[in-house]
Amino acid sequence: MNKLYKLTVIGFLVYAGTSCTSFLDREPLHQVTNDNYFSSETNANAAAIGMYRTMTSSFSYGQTTVIVPEFSANHVSHASIYPEYENFKTHEVTPINPWTANVWQGTYNTINAANNIIEKVPAMPEGSITDEKRNQFVGEAKFVRALSYFFLVRAFGSVPLKLTPTTEEENVAIPQATPEVIYPQLIKDLTEAAAALPETLESVEATKGRATKAAAEALLAKVYLYDAARTGDYSKAASTAKVVIEGGNFSLATDFSSIWETENASESIFELQFDDQTTNPLASVANDNASMLFYAKDERIAQLFQDGDKRRDFSVVKGSRDRYYIGKYPNANPPSQNVPVIRLAEILLIHAEAQARTSNSVTDEAFNSLNEVLKRAGITKTKADFASVNAFVRFVQEEKERELLFEGETWFDYCRTKLALEKYSTLTSENFFIYPIPASQISLNTELEQNPGY
Repeated sequence: MNKLYKLTVIGFLVYAGTSCTSFLDREPLHQVTNDNYFSSETNANAAAIGMYRTMTSSFSYGQTTVIVPEFSANHVSHASIYPEYENFKTHEVTPINPWTANVWQGTYNTINAANNIIEKVPAMPEGSITDEKRNQFVGEAKFVRALSYFFLVRAFGSVPLKLTPTTEEENVAIPQATPEVIYPQLIKDLTEAAAALPETLESVEATKGRATKAAAEALLAKVYLYDAARTGDYSKAASTAKVVIEGGNFSLATDFSSIWETENASESIFELQFDDQTTNPLASVANDNASMLFYAKDERIAQLFQDGDKRRDFSVVKGSRDRYYIGKYPNANPPSQNVPVIRLAEILLIHAEAQARTSNSVTDEAFNSLNEVLKRAGITKTKADFASVNAFVRFVQEEKERELLFEGETWFDYCRTKLALEKYSTLTSENFFIYPIPASQISLNTELEQNPGY
């Protein structure tokens, strides 16, 4: 596994405390001051490692960030049928749901770690860090901050947009920013990150688990796609995705299952690293074993795939207790399963949709991007199978559901185009495309307003 997580985690201990006394976890400044801490390249690197480490918690990509949207997409169930999970499946989430509170806390914890790096690393004295590493660490932090806010804006809509580190003396009453404000900030962060980040770090091993130029560009393409639901401009999503595709740094894994059975596959653009020490909380409870908590909802999940689709038998595994299981977490003993956050297959599907919308036709270019994913799955389609751009776009979205099943994407993608209202019978209003602001956060931050419908 990547040596990134075998290095010191002083940065994590200092900058990623798990206090839940405010909507942004506050740093334990009484332990080590910011000025003292950011005094060397080694310490700045440790802070970056700590930032990534916050994303491995069960409140983040270690569980909640992935599994909660999968409940909303009606892909998974819980062994104990707890109401707090079932309410996501029926789209009746309440403001006191503990899992929205958890993911809010976990995501802002990561944002605060990123904000520390973005503010403190540029101020480090000359000679304490090279310009190359200064730019790299800030670029990594801007990528992680954008990734975190991208989750929040899709999950909650208007949220506080905090771009500086939180201090103990600071007033926590921060108003919400609307998506119209948040998306331009995401674009700014990712554009600057892409300009600052290298294609690779000093070695292949050092690159694993860390943001690169291509990771920033890939996430930017995804952000442009979602923002286009507001602006109507899909051309930036298409052109940015094309840059990543034609960059030559990534290729589709020949064997779909190898993406998860190995680590950092050829198509993995940004992959969160876990190992025997930094274990994956979801992997330990998402398999057919005595610790199982999460599993595929029922046989209808397997029926999303047509006969002959090579992804089906790996993604949805028939196991004991007459249940279907999540196949994308095979490394459960020990639970060292990595999480591919962004991979080339998704960028190809983003390009297919965005290019078709931009051209207002199913062009060869758009179809070819879709077809790359289909060929790997063993599915045969031709351009003639799509009678209109709308039919093509819908198929691409449904293909994205099959390709990215159990990866936390489908719910947000269907809400993006409002197809969710057709897909989920219990979803009765666009108000419920986003979750309620956690009641605990409203009680702490008097500037917060609850989302409509809750």
